[in-house]
Amino acid sequence: MFQKEKERIWEKHRPCIEMLAKVNNSSVFVAEYQTRYWFLSDNFSIFGYNSEVIHSQNIAPDFLETRIHPDDYIVMLATQRNLFDYLESIPLGERKNYKHIYELRARNAENVYMRFIVQQQILELNEEGRPWLLLGIIDISPDIAMLNHLKLRIINYRTGETISFPINGKTSGIELSVREKEVLELARKGMMSKEISDTLSISIHTVNKHRQNIMQKMNAANVLEAIDYARKLGLLD
Repeated sequence: MFQKEKERIWEKHRPCIEMLAKVNNSSVFVAEYQTRYWFLSDNFSIFGYNSEVIHSQNIAPDFLETRIHPDDYIVMLATQRNLFDYLESIPLGERKNYKHIYELRARNAENVYMRFIVQQQILELNEEGRPWLLLGIIDISPDIAMLNHLKLRIINYRTGETISFPINGKTSGIELSVREKEVLELARKGMMSKEISDTLSISIHTVNKHRQNIMQKMNAANVLEAIDYARKLGLLD
C-alpha cells in the first residue's frame, strides 16, 4: 500500500478519532502495526510523555512498549503473533468485529508499575487481510491488585461473544543456535549473505539456510522483521 493511500485512509478516520480522544479520558492511539503511530491523545502524559513528544512526527515504534513490564511484554509479543494468525481464520468480512483486550503492567509517569487495560480493534486490513491500522484505548484497571501475568480476552463487539485465547508462557519459547545468532547479528550490521559467508568462513548456501531457519522460528516475513523480534525478546546482545 502506497504512502499516499495510507494517508487518505487515515484522514477518513481522523475526525472520529480526534472526537473520541476529546470526550474520552482514556489514552487513545492509532497505530500502523509494528511500523508507526498515526495518532496519540494528550492523555499519554500518564506515562510520563509531554505534549512535545506526543505530537512529534517521529515517534518511535516502541513508544509504548518501553513502558510495559518486561515479563508482560515478552508474553504479549509472542501471543499477539498467534492472535493475528487466529484472526486470519475468521471470515474476511468479520475480522473488524473483534476487539482484543489485554490486562498488563506498565510504568506510569512516576516509573511505578500500575495495572492497565489495553483495548485494541482493527480499523483497516491490508491487501492480504491482515491487521494494518489499529485503534487502541488504554485505561487504568479498576482492580488495583497487581497481577503477576498478562491477561487476554477476545470479544466480538457485534455479538457480545467472548473467546478464550491461550496465553503463551513467560518466555517466547524461541531459541536460536549460536551460529544463527551470529548470522542474525551480522545481518543486523547490514551484511549481505556473501559478506556473512566470508566473515564466518561458511558457504552462502549455509548462510541462507540459517536465515531461512531464523525466519521460520520467528514466523517473520523477512530478516529485518526477525532482527526486530529477536531484539525485543532479548535474543540479540
